[in-house]
Amino acid sequence: MLVKKKQLVNLTLLSMRYDNCFNDGYQNYRFWKNIIQSTTGIYQENVSRLIFRQLIRDGNFDKKKEHKKVAYLFNPDNRKYIDKYENYDGVVTFD
Repeated sequence: MLVKKKQLVNLTLLSMRYDNCFNDGYQNYRFWKNIIQSTTGIYQENVSRLIFRQLIRDGNFDKKKEHKKVAYLFNPDNRKYIDKYENYDGVVTFD
């Protein structure tokens, strides 16, 4: 299982890099679980959680707490993420 786990983690990491998942921004676990499951073809919750935890341990994700929820950003290269909606207040003004 250990060799298979490493292969699945590497496959998932390669797929996320290829799809440029950094641009998806901060997402919850469910979003990343769906990507892991569709990449590996294994739809068991414990396997996808195992792969996700290993990716976090390897430093491929940044964590951010939003209210009572945790959001994760795929950031294996430690790039600076700029949220384009961070200072958006919803008011449009016309000059």
